[in-house]
Amino acid sequence: MRRWLSNPLLWVLATLLVALMPQLATMSPPLVAMALTPIAWRTLSELRGWKPLPTLLRLALTLGALVVLVSTYGNLLGRRAAVGLLSIMLALKLLETFRIRDARVVVSLSLFLCATQFLFSQGLVMIAYGAATMALALVALALIARTESFAANHRSPPPGRGMLAELTFGSRLMMLAIPLGLALFFFFPRWGTPLWGIPERSLDARSGLSDSMTPGSIQALFMDDSPAFRATFEGPVPGNESLYWRGPVMWDFDGREWKAERWRERLPVERLPEASDVDFRYEVQLEPHERRWLFALDYPVSKPPEAHLITEDFQLVTRRSVTGLMTYSVASDADFVDSPELKRTYRQQALHLEEGFNPRTLSMMADWRAEAATDAALVRRALSFFNQEPFQYTLNPPLLTGDSVDEFLFETRSGFCEHYASAFAIMMRAAGIPARIVTGYQGGWHNERENYVLVRQSDAHAWTEVWLPGVGWTRIDPTAAVAPSRVERGAMDALETRRHMLDFAWLREVRNGLDWVNRAWNDWVIAFDAARQTRLLSAFGIEQIGTRGLVLLLALAMLLGALVTIPWLLRHGRNREADPVVKAWRRVLERLSARGLPVAPTMGPMEVAASAASVPGFDARPVDALARSYLRLRYASDEADKSALLRALKRYRPGKPDTTTAIEEP
Repeated sequence: MRRWLSNPLLWVLATLLVALMPQLATMSPPLVAMALTPIAWRTLSELRGWKPLPTLLRLALTLGALVVLVSTYGNLLGRRAAVGLLSIMLALKLLETFRIRDARVVVSLSLFLCATQFLFSQGLVMIAYGAATMALALVALALIARTESFAANHRSPPPGRGMLAELTFGSRLMMLAIPLGLALFFFFPRWGTPLWGIPERSLDARSGLSDSMTPGSIQALFMDDSPAFRATFEGPVPGNESLYWRGPVMWDFDGREWKAERWRERLPVERLPEASDVDFRYEVQLEPHERRWLFALDYPVSKPPEAHLITEDFQLVTRRSVTGLMTYSVASDADFVDSPELKRTYRQQALHLEEGFNPRTLSMMADWRAEAATDAALVRRALSFFNQEPFQYTLNPPLLTGDSVDEFLFETRSGFCEHYASAFAIMMRAAGIPARIVTGYQGGWHNERENYVLVRQSDAHAWTEVWLPGVGWTRIDPTAAVAPSRVERGAMDALETRRHMLDFAWLREVRNGLDWVNRAWNDWVIAFDAARQTRLLSAFGIEQIGTRGLVLLLALAMLLGALVTIPWLLRHGRNREADPVVKAWRRVLERLSARGLPVAPTMGPMEVAASAASVPGFDARPVDALARSYLRLRYASDEADKSALLRALKRYRPGKPDTTTAIEEP
């Protein structure tokens, strides 16, 4: 086993496999197979002595991988597609990794692949991932250098020291960079905006809500427990029924899909609530979602500096996609009347229905319209319909085809929030009541320890807004009529079954309870910007400092780190005896010297035994047996007795014969 652990290629394979893990979680099954198969083949080829694959076969595999990548991502321009290309090509590189140079290339590019994963996430778990990859890479590079050194002398390297010892060695090398890393983190000049940006066309909107909604789109988010944002309130935290976090607003329905039109994001709101009428004040810490919208409760009183504008739909939008952690403060007025008068063009858009879809729904709503005295009465009847008929809130509804609303209302009657919101909006439009869809998040988990609300992607929700005379746009949540617990306690409690095998309530509570660690990481590390750097320095009496001053501080911190690190390296970098038997023998000499025996490190083993025997009253027989066994092992290469001698040397205590086992000559 130790000889296998000293094989540098196995550590190269382990480094690449760990570096690939986050990317594998986002790849399609064919790409996962294409990434893992070369690793498995190269492992077997090393164990069984297989030869490299023919060049033409390797070329065919490379071309096939490119075809699969393009068919999966559509092109190779996005970040995820580019990193996927790097992952697959790096895995295929293993098919020709039979030389030391190629092994070094694979390890170096594995570190680069690890760095690319920080483009997608900078959470606390990524630190463990990065540390594991670097530790394995350092061990692999050290073993490659050891193999190359012995190969130059036509010798085989000695057996490895074991997995734990090798990983400890790699971790120590990595820890040497900590002083430099801290100096760069605290004192490297930070600008108010990034030094470079990521083009929007390369973003892949990896998580969160979309600007369109079809049956199943929000349902897919329900399986994602990653944090969307955290909100800290001034004063008491509102109940879940008040936590409707407004996101994209959708007016356009083509019979199958709802869409948020981009031109509406450029229309500023004409009238805002009065600043004195504020129900909620809160700060939102938004995770990057690579879209241009922010989230807030109804209705924002003013635009936070981080937002570009508040649209006519009361949606907060930014100039650029949110690609990094963002914190902003909002005040909201829940009782504001939105659009007491509806413009004619907006009314027409909010009543539009594609012809030829859902005839049964249109017929039913025509009858209801004739029987209803007011729009409000018709809304109440529709909610009663959802409440009294056998509708079911489920994570696995049947697939809907052509007339999706007809099938949902009269046949399947099973769906998630987007099914109910879409059906209700179509019903209202068919009855002549303007309606639109609002997507966002509903509810959240109150962390009582830190007093903030954690909203996860699984809290994604869709509801309907209808326009009523004298009331304006009014929020109607038909899902609450079917499953009230969805609004009162959250989506998890509204479902009768678990989402997956490990979806336990107690496990969710533990994960939510530990989220304060991630929040602290965001506050103190991810959000450490130029302003916080200035506040940190002001605590030491440095009120104003320019770029040159920061560079001088950085150089001073690096110098201090070197003054601490270099003496440690000189002290611990001296050549140490790696043989455990020699180490144990030297400890025996130290114990004998501590008892007053005339021994010295320069004495040979038999000289030590003779010196011990010359001391009156001292039992020198165990020392003589240990010395003879030590000589036999060192000069006769009797490896069979090595472990027994090592145990005896470690157990020996002068004057206590029972602490060692006598070792007789054969």
